[in-house]
Amino acid sequence: MSGETFGRPGAPFRARRAILVAVVLVVVLVGGGIGAAVARNRTFEGSAPLYSPPVVAGSTAGPTEVTLSLDALAHPEAEAVRGRLQSYFDAINAKDYRRWADVVVPERAVQQPEEAWQEGVRTTVDGSIRVDRIDDYPGDAVLALVRFVSTQDPADAPDALRTGRICWRGTLPLTGTPLRIDTGSAGSLVGAPC
Repeated sequence: MSGETFGRPGAPFRARRAILVAVVLVVVLVGGGIGAAVARNRTFEGSAPLYSPPVVAGSTAGPTEVTLSLDALAHPEAEAVRGRLQSYFDAINAKDYRRWADVVVPERAVQQPEEAWQEGVRTTVDGSIRVDRIDDYPGDAVLALVRFVSTQDPADAPDALRTGRICWRGTLPLTGTPLRIDTGSAGSLVGAPC
């Protein structure tokens, strides 16, 4: 008798299946709408990375390779910026002042003579380095929006951040041919314990 409800055998099963599909579709659409409304009220920084960086253990700086987000990778100077930043961070990690001085503008090297520079990076290790974005800047320059992690003896950390591990975020200006890392403005690099 129940098979004759809609005039054909098996019709109630098809009707229930159609209702189930409709309910699932409504749930997906409502969930997507809520997600879109939430996302509209948030700001997102940077772009998705070319690949996700590995999870960094709580006491290390992480891998020392400079990675680029998809947005940064699309910039015409992406590889030049990545190469310069790789040399910059490699020099810090190796405590190689001459290599560091080769990738920064001469004025910056003058501001930080070798003895002071060595004292400043004595226990520093930088890693988990990612370029989120590269923007053009007047005067044949670019700005790289960068984030990285540093570990150091807390005694060697900046006065306001006496901790062994700091997550940094900021902009690094690069200028000239070949690109060299310039001196940023005050506050262009912000750190927090992590």
